[in-house]
Amino acid sequence: MPTRETTPSISARVESGKAASAALSRGTAPAGNSGTEFSDEELHELVAQAAYRRAEKRAFAPGRELDDWLEAEAEIREAFGMSG
Repeated sequence: MPTRETTPSISARVESGKAASAALSRGTAPAGNSGTEFSDEELHELVAQAAYRRAEKRAFAPGRELDDWLEAEAEIREAFGMSG
């Protein structure tokens, strides 16, 4: 008898991440995603997208790149109920 996966597939997690990214870009956190796990690569991509949006909002003015990244990372981790 085939075993059933108990964790979401990678594609499901990526789709969830895309939905979260879209929600975060609208300024809303996704609901019901607590405990979602992402690979380091998936997490990096979500943070990069959020950091880019932050930089874009400030017209890419130099000097706040690290702040953009750290704030974006905190935003993603909070949205998904991840510890830091």
